[in-house]
Amino acid sequence: MRKDPKTEKKRKEKKKENIIKNNLYILGLVWKISPTHVVLTFIMRFLSFVSWTFYTVVFMRYLFGSNEGSRTFEEAVLFIWIVVAVNLFYYFLSNWFTWRYSPRVAIKIHYSLNRMLFEKASSVDISCYENPEFYNEYTKATTEAFNRAMAVQNNIATLFSSLCSSVYVIITMCTITPYAIILVVGPILGNLYFGKKLRKEEYELDKDNIPFRRRYDYINRVVYLRKYSAEMRMTGFFGVLKKMYDTAYDGIIKNISAYARKRYINSTASALLLYPFAFLGMWLLGAYLVMVVKSITLGDYVVLSSAIVSTTWMVFRFTEAMTASFENGMFIENLKTFMHYTPKIDENQKGITLNGAVKTIELKNISFKYDGQEKFALKDINMVLKSGEKVAIVGINGSGKSTLVKLIMRLYDPTEGEILLNGINIKEYNLHEYRMLIGTTFQDFIIFSATVLENVVMGKVENEAQRKKAAEALNESGVFDKIDTLQKGVDTVLTREFDSDGAELSGGEKQKIAVARAFAKASPIIILDEPSSVLDPIAEFNMYETIFKLCDKYDPAKGKISIIISHRLSSAALSDRIFVIDGGELSESGSHKELMIKNGKYADMFKKQAENYLAAVLVGEGHA
Repeated sequence: MRKDPKTEKKRKEKKKENIIKNNLYILGLVWKISPTHVVLTFIMRFLSFVSWTFYTVVFMRYLFGSNEGSRTFEEAVLFIWIVVAVNLFYYFLSNWFTWRYSPRVAIKIHYSLNRMLFEKASSVDISCYENPEFYNEYTKATTEAFNRAMAVQNNIATLFSSLCSSVYVIITMCTITPYAIILVVGPILGNLYFGKKLRKEEYELDKDNIPFRRRYDYINRVVYLRKYSAEMRMTGFFGVLKKMYDTAYDGIIKNISAYARKRYINSTASALLLYPFAFLGMWLLGAYLVMVVKSITLGDYVVLSSAIVSTTWMVFRFTEAMTASFENGMFIENLKTFMHYTPKIDENQKGITLNGAVKTIELKNISFKYDGQEKFALKDINMVLKSGEKVAIVGINGSGKSTLVKLIMRLYDPTEGEILLNGINIKEYNLHEYRMLIGTTFQDFIIFSATVLENVVMGKVENEAQRKKAAEALNESGVFDKIDTLQKGVDTVLTREFDSDGAELSGGEKQKIAVARAFAKASPIIILDEPSSVLDPIAEFNMYETIFKLCDKYDPAKGKISIIISHRLSSAALSDRIFVIDGGELSESGSHKELMIKNGKYADMFKKQAENYLAAVLVGEGHA
């Protein structure tokens, strides 16, 4: 289909406008962090070009220009000494800026930009992390932010400085011969055209390589981390990783080869226009004017020859900075897209505060499907959870149990229906305060490279009361005795990623620490997602005994609703009510006794588990 010329023109104008805005956007971010550094960068870059211009034009014209015969030797020596003194001052200033001032501020800029990105990453929707396109955008934004910020700052300073210096030198050349303008304008326009095309191709190449670089980064992490080492040594999975690495390598090579021809042509055309055309053209023109026309002196020819070298270098820097600005603008678009992303669930959402106890959580006609999916993960769920109840949610893997509790936590919002807390839609509550009502242990829990205390409190430990509460929670989850044997007790760092004296715990001990988090929070709503998945039978029994005792102890002024997700139905049998999720739908609900009498899905699962457990015991006794 043929493109409309007017529409295409507007699109290109809009794109140029966005590139300018993008460069100014990130310069603005750097300005907020360190305006002094921005100002000094412009000053130092300007002085650099002034210095180059002075030596190649002003200095040469003073010594060899058409008026050189009117100056005495003493005047020339004095002029040189003044130049040396000024140059020494500039040299010391430049070294101070480059080696003492700039590195410190660069770290500050890097730190501040990353803090901005971290803050933003913590506020985007959970669903974004399940989207490969988001990961690509986020990867581009985080890996390029600092380098692009510094590049934009330097590029804009270069554009300004090289433009001012180039104009001065070109005017100087034109005072000697007006034909000089022809040999300067051509290379400028040619470099802008070919340089822009080259930068665009480099941007496209980098974008195409991102999925392969992500595989590189993943494999580089996996092969050096302890938690993967045993699996790789006991299986053939290292071969799979090598194949993935080779595939990523081949993909990058293929992309480089695909762009190589165009990049070579544009780069060569740019270089030919800048050097042979400008250099040879000016030297031949100067020689012709001196030797044939005799319209300029030999001194003017020396100045002209020196000036063309200066002009070529400055034109190259100008066009390079200009085309780099196009490239930076395209990369910064990723950063802006990420930073301006508006989450569906605002992490800073204000709202009402719960007054009084948690009485009920009601799910009304809840349906949910993940972004980009056609099939609903949950369909038409209705349930009411009451204060003082211990509720179990059971079902086979992939039935939607974890998705259901994530909706209650408001990590996602329902696609259809609403969730009510004490009769009020949870969207009306202050989000932070609402989530503080919930103590959680996730199925895929994470142990951070921090102290035991920090892993339990899940924040900065600021007082003795927090330490005491964390110790009590560890005791309740059954892992305090183990922690107490560690060299630094609850102040021991977990994992050895940053601390060679860090503790490496077993899977069961880690899960107990994850459960302790929910206990330490002492929230009126407690959600435990597979809290005993890696525990042995005795530890599991003790865990559930403790969990149900804690659930029975609650302050009526605060209320208490306990939700336990478990595939082991022996624990569900101890709950007040059981909800059975099957294929994303609520198939049954009731007490253990009621559901066993009903003889439906729950009874079938319970009997099969009991039979399997009994069979395992009998086989074990037989071997014994």
